[in-house]
Amino acid sequence: MSETQIISTVQPLMQELAFEETTIVQKESSVEESAQETPVSTSSDAALQEEYRQEIEAKRVAALAATLSFQILPETFAILRLPPQIVRGMPEFIFQSSFYTISRSPDEVSIVCEERLVIRHVDTHSLGNIAQISSNWRILRLGVMDLSLTGIAARFAGTLAENDVNLNIIATYDTDYVMIPQAKFARAVKALRGAGYTVE
Repeated sequence: MSETQIISTVQPLMQELAFEETTIVQKESSVEESAQETPVSTSSDAALQEEYRQEIEAKRVAALAATLSFQILPETFAILRLPPQIVRGMPEFIFQSSFYTISRSPDEVSIVCEERLVIRHVDTHSLGNIAQISSNWRILRLGVMDLSLTGIAARFAGTLAENDVNLNIIATYDTDYVMIPQAKFARAVKALRGAGYTVE
């Protein structure tokens, strides 16, 4: 989806949300004025304001999600857990992968790369002796997102959880890559499309 299409899709929704936010502010002002005139306040006013806020937030997230789409990466991937000292001799085949990530913590080095490369080189680098390997993962790439957005991952993760699909999210500056087990991939795609996402 082009930037122009995204703007034309989101702008009317955002205008509607802006109007609703103005309405809430007016209601809050009215409540505050009433509270000044009447010393006894009720919890129902606060509950009503919170309900309005939650409704607007839900609509905002839905509007943003409607502009995002998932791209299916064609390859199958593997996750490797290696000892942290491996960074001194990182296997070069990793850098041949169409998509890869390397994360290091004090306890481990985690690598995601194409499974075919792991199978081809596992013996050459003696990875079977030092690595824990989880295979048969597929990846969905989410469209480019602004880093200030909130609730996007929670929404699609919730959709997948409702359909008993476990996932592993890899965050980059531009977007999220969602790892899903091959055995549940078709179910995940169906669930996301049913929730209004484009998956292609």
